[in-house]
Amino acid sequence: MNQRQETRIAECQCKTCDNKFQGEVTTYLFMRPPKEYRPSECPACRAIREAEEKAEDERELETLRAALRKQWIRTCGIPAQFQGMTWEDLDPDYQERPQKLCRQWAGKFDFDAPGDSLVLFSPGPGVGKTLLCSLVATQVINNWKGDPSVTGCPIKFETGPRLVQRIRATFNLPEDDRHHEREEDVYRELRGVKLLILDDVGKEQPRSYRFTQELYWYVIDERVKAGLPVVINSRLPLLGQGSLEDLMGKDTVDRLYGMCRGKVIGLKGESYRKLKKIP
Repeated sequence: MNQRQETRIAECQCKTCDNKFQGEVTTYLFMRPPKEYRPSECPACRAIREAEEKAEDERELETLRAALRKQWIRTCGIPAQFQGMTWEDLDPDYQERPQKLCRQWAGKFDFDAPGDSLVLFSPGPGVGKTLLCSLVATQVINNWKGDPSVTGCPIKFETGPRLVQRIRATFNLPEDDRHHEREEDVYRELRGVKLLILDDVGKEQPRSYRFTQELYWYVIDERVKAGLPVVINSRLPLLGQGSLEDLMGKDTVDRLYGMCRGKVIGLKGESYRKLKKIP
């Protein structure tokens, strides 16, 4: 028995509702004179207060998250013309099935268990592949409810041509150059994000297919190892002559085929730019 304090159950009165309740009263015997502590809230009032405090904490966290989401949408690489858009801004009849599939995929995306990859294909331009990828990125970001103390954006939106350009720009840099990113910096960024979106893959003008095959093999292989998905859109089919196999290599496309479970979302129709007469 602790001789320095004494605990008993006694009648107490709630300072909030004035109701009486049975509470645990502790007397600190080592104090002179002994000091008594009795709870000032009944269980019901305490539960209400704690729920309100928890809700207030969550509101503060959500305010921080909202600011971070806006920052990520602005800086992750989504094209500027699509940064303010959500699915509600899109005509539900426009690319109805691809739109539905992309929206479902983004809705199921879990930062802790990201799941399968996504591949969009159309033989012609202007049918909405980049727009759908942008809305996927925006939905995934807006659904994020993680720790707002996180500083790194979990999504990277990059184009195939720009990725090739970034890697080429690292060649032949002086060893003492500290102002430009290195090749490993690019790969580290792409393999570490929870979701990588590669837009317009196939618009690259490769000086050699060996270069693009090595590049894409490394990116895809690293994401397979990490269990992280990639979203790709292209005007090149996965397989056959003049396909992603030529650009990325057979082994890479085989990995990609497995990552998307063999499912490719096809888009067709007339160019949206021609229909709307917009840039």
